[in-house]
Amino acid sequence: MKYIHQLIILILYSLILLSANAKQLILTGFVHEITYGKPLPNVMVTLRPENSKHIIKFVKTLDDGSYKIIADDISDSCVLNFSIVGYATKTVHVVDGITNYDVGLEEHATQLKEVLVKAPSIRQHGDTIKYNVASFADGSDKSIADVLKKMPGIEVTDNGEVKYNGKALNKFYIEGHDMLGGRYALATNNIHYKDVATVEVMENHQPIKALEDMSFSENPAINIKLKESAKSRLVGTVKIGGGVDPDIWQSEASLMRFTKKAQSLNTFKSNNVGDDISQENNMLITDGDFGLGDQKYELKKYIDVIPDKLTDISENRVLRNRTKTLTTNNLWSLSNNTDVSTQLLYTHDNVSSSAQTWTSYFMNDSILEYDENESAKSKQNNLSASVMVTSNSSNAFISNTLSTDLKWNDLSINMTGIRPNVQDARLPYYKVQDKLELLKRTGNSAFTFNSNNIYLSQPQSLDVRQKTGQLSQNVHHSAFYSNSNTSLGFYLKPFTVTMKVGVILLSRVMQSLLIGYEDTLGYANNTSMTYIRAYATPEAEYNANGWHINLSMPVACTSYFFKELIDDQKFNKQMMTLSPNLRIKYQLTSHVDVSLFGGITQNTIDDQTFFNGLILSDYRNMYKGIINYDPDIRKSVSIAMSYKNPINSVFGNMLLSRNWNESNILSSRTFLGNYIFNSYIKNNTHTKSWLYQARISKGLDFIHGMFTLGLNYMNFDGSILQDNLLSRYNSSNWTLNFKVNARPTTWLSLIYEINYGKDRVSFKVVDQSSSSTNLMQQLTTHLNIQKQWFINISCEHYSNQVADNKMKQLLLADISTAYSFKSGVELSLQVRNLFNQKTYGYSVYSGLIRMSKEYELRQRNIWASVFFHF
Repeated sequence: MKYIHQLIILILYSLILLSANAKQLILTGFVHEITYGKPLPNVMVTLRPENSKHIIKFVKTLDDGSYKIIADDISDSCVLNFSIVGYATKTVHVVDGITNYDVGLEEHATQLKEVLVKAPSIRQHGDTIKYNVASFADGSDKSIADVLKKMPGIEVTDNGEVKYNGKALNKFYIEGHDMLGGRYALATNNIHYKDVATVEVMENHQPIKALEDMSFSENPAINIKLKESAKSRLVGTVKIGGGVDPDIWQSEASLMRFTKKAQSLNTFKSNNVGDDISQENNMLITDGDFGLGDQKYELKKYIDVIPDKLTDISENRVLRNRTKTLTTNNLWSLSNNTDVSTQLLYTHDNVSSSAQTWTSYFMNDSILEYDENESAKSKQNNLSASVMVTSNSSNAFISNTLSTDLKWNDLSINMTGIRPNVQDARLPYYKVQDKLELLKRTGNSAFTFNSNNIYLSQPQSLDVRQKTGQLSQNVHHSAFYSNSNTSLGFYLKPFTVTMKVGVILLSRVMQSLLIGYEDTLGYANNTSMTYIRAYATPEAEYNANGWHINLSMPVACTSYFFKELIDDQKFNKQMMTLSPNLRIKYQLTSHVDVSLFGGITQNTIDDQTFFNGLILSDYRNMYKGIINYDPDIRKSVSIAMSYKNPINSVFGNMLLSRNWNESNILSSRTFLGNYIFNSYIKNNTHTKSWLYQARISKGLDFIHGMFTLGLNYMNFDGSILQDNLLSRYNSSNWTLNFKVNARPTTWLSLIYEINYGKDRVSFKVVDQSSSSTNLMQQLTTHLNIQKQWFINISCEHYSNQVADNKMKQLLLADISTAYSFKSGVELSLQVRNLFNQKTYGYSVYSGLIRMSKEYELRQRNIWASVFFHF
């Protein structure tokens, strides 16, 4: 841990040094029409040395004609240049000691030229970073997601989420429109990179136009700008492939059309080669907070039977699937500010998998071990649909989204080993939601009304067949959740003051029955929980001179009404909570910003743990809840730093976070015969955690590539009661990642990535510890043998610790070749798992549990395919 601290401090110190010697200058002013005095928005204001064409900094004026330039490395003699189409360009000398320059422009025919601060791969226009897609792509790429992974400052996670300089997106646009409502992997994975001209990253993006100067946002947005040749016509891709021994297939088709008034993106995909295409349908942008408790209420999965999930390696190495997905996404622009969009997504998925797991439970004086083999089959049908109407203008915002998510999932798992059994689960899920947002801006004030209403239902069941008999667990769980609020905000430059008041209503019922197990703890539940929460959130925000300060004090009063109908018991309670938090961000220089967050949160109680009877979660684990109205208290403080220099293609970010949790309940685990009983007891509990994250990426023009270096570290102090003995422990995990991509010649491009990680758990009661290490290396090369003939070779090496003093080595390789015709047709032949490796193993920690896993890999696959982009 000492070395981790030193490395973090070194990275932080290096980022500060990048800007330590910069001489900062802040210039402000107002640009207006000289004849009538009206403010002129979108005027290009550039700062440059006198008698030089070099641009130091440029911005555009806001709607009120104001502008602000923050620049470094200013020479002694500079000028400000003001230009916009239809007005004569004006130049003003910058005088030492004077920082405000108001300018009037005369009407005059002129031509605006684009100002480039870096050509041609990355450009910066104010707070917008523009990436030229052609500068980062090569022949191995197909979708825009492939190219995003090569852009400095942009990170694409395994689940398809896109981050910019460590921050998640709050919007994803295509030609300025939000068609996908957060499911943007449908676009990144299906829009061909040759149809995209630029990727625009809008920093500190405020998606509601009426709040652009009132409410500050820390999150970025991405806008995909298409080439003119890809607009107003049908474009898309088609891929069909198949192979034998075993019989495999892969078929994909996407059809899209983007015009000024309408957008449409439709996809169909099917395969059994192990690719999880259903991930494209995941919601990657979460909804904004409506208030205390926010609108993301979900039902607890009391029956939690899922196939063993592979990590640390591509899932297509083990997944035996038969998957089909169909999506249709449409948007119609009714006016400049009003859009109507619809989504329909359907997935049918049959999956089988097999794995062997050695589970170790660390006790104070011993280790309990279980050896199991799992063979699982699941059948899933998921349907999602939504209709959204949005009007977003400079004085009003209206949005209403009606959506539904329906799932019909069946699962069967055959377990052998220490306790043979068969588990059959039926896991349906139904959700209907309506979300309304209204905002009206009048001068320097804004009024809002929001209402979010959700109905959820989970009628689930589990049957466990074993030698000692059969267990049947049924759970019927449903809830109605409503969160409505109104707010009034005032903008008194540079301050914004807002008061939000709202009401949350929850009505939830849960019935469960366990058949086939006799005990004295109870095997049935029939509960209902209703609560009404009135809340208020006063908030003050300061935004000027590079400072962004936000202070909020959410306070809530909740009346709970809980009933246990079996025993005819009532447990009612009224509670008040207060959760102050402070956020501070300072633009240290034009390249560096620093953020600080601190808060004390009284978490709302977990009402879904309010039950007394046993619930069988899977064949081994039984759960018993607790009626507990005492809220957890979470204290946190974090500091973050972000560095960007688009001119030199350098992006870096770092986060250091410290958290303290206080609770009056303690998790308890008891081993009785074939079962593990999980419950809670009343006990004051304190946990602490550290989180470090750092990432830096640098474009390498001399090899037409980029390198990325990332570090993640987490440390957790916790405790659990095991067989009535308190076990205090410390767990830690850290990973170091390095990745470089390069295109040194026209005929060769390569990507090399290495990940090294270590998990460790130690016990405070006894002097005992356990750890495991994992190493992954991957090298992918793309060879352009001839102008239209390509060969791709990928090698992966894994060195994983599967037990004490036991490492498992694995070498995997894939190879493919493709020939692309001028017509756009591409023929390819692919071999996956070239060496026909059989198994993959690794170890993972979860609290005081270590699981060593071994998976059966898919055998060597060989298939041919034809791809067509039109």
